Amino acid sequence: MKKAVVFLVILFLGLAGGYYYINSQNTARGSIKVLAAGSLSIPLKELANRFQEKYGIKVYIETSGSIETVKKVSELGIKADVVAVADYKAIESYLMPNYTNWYIKFASNEMVIAYTNHSKFANEINSTNWMKILSKKDVRIGFSSPNDDPCGYRAVMMFYLAQLKYHNGIFNDIILNNTGIKFENGVIVVPNDAKLLGSTGKIFIKRKSVDLLSDLQAGDIDYAIEYLSVAKQHHINYLKLPPEINLSNSTLISWYSKAVVKLADGRVMHGDAINYGVTIPNNAPNKEFAYQFVNMLLSKEGREILENCGQKPIFIPVGQVPEEVKP
Repeated sequence: MKKAVVFLVILFLGLAGGYYYINSQNTARGSIKVLAAGSLSIPLKELANRFQEKYGIKVYIETSGSIETVKKVSELGIKADVVAVADYKAIESYLMPNYTNWYIKFASNEMVIAYTNHSKFANEINSTNWMKILSKKDVRIGFSSPNDDPCGYRAVMMFYLAQLKYHNGIFNDIILNNTGIKFENGVIVVPNDAKLLGSTGKIFIKRKSVDLLSDLQAGDIDYAIEYLSVAKQHHINYLKLPPEINLSNSTLISWYSKAVVKLADGRVMHGDAINYGVTIPNNAPNKEFAYQFVNMLLSKEGREILENCGQKPIFIPVGQVPEEVKP
């Protein structure tokens, strides 16, 4: 009886952690383990199904916020065959040079404001009044933890850039007045997660952005700061934002870089265009299959999956990309 209880607890924890199929610390030879951003769960699951059909190799996918994802490798010592994150800088900051010396930017995205038909002022919100509506005291907003998920620190950057663009107090009203986040000497300073939430109840935070969708649907929050791809994949209403705010345009990097966020672990993230990154760690147990999986991700077939999921494919190799990676 005790063994059955232990098994059920382990199974529940695995599902809660964002696992697909079965998770194991040591993957068998006929399988690979992929650690990935939550916003990649749908396209990678589709890719994994096709990969298994083509090669007969099982793919175990574990999703979490991208910062949490790379820390599983760098701090927890988890051996993964592929790491795919929503911000290539997570690879640069946490995995290079000790765990890998290369990555490929493979997709882009943009920030949007997601909502449902039941959200407060859903019938009124538009591109000209969204800041006024989000600032209302009875409107609840959700975004992910900046310490765990790039979508979280990008949400904070989004509000800061909006304040710079429109010369108003939207960043102060939404972020500084309702969270433990501070602004010091031109840097947005994020405390640890225990001190992140303020006491007003206006801001709702989870470890990864996709987890906010259930709260949005349940009406616990009115608006969630999400990626365009997530809103499209889950058929959620969304409001598009100007390129100066949505972090989508690579020609505006000098403008985006005005938003500087210091995470609780001391890492500093500068505003940038949203580019996803993928790599294979040096200690990957099954590199042969990992190369095949990454190649499929970068192939025409993989690009079509990404495109259909609202993530525009790109290909920008960085570092010493192995010869085995041939898109």
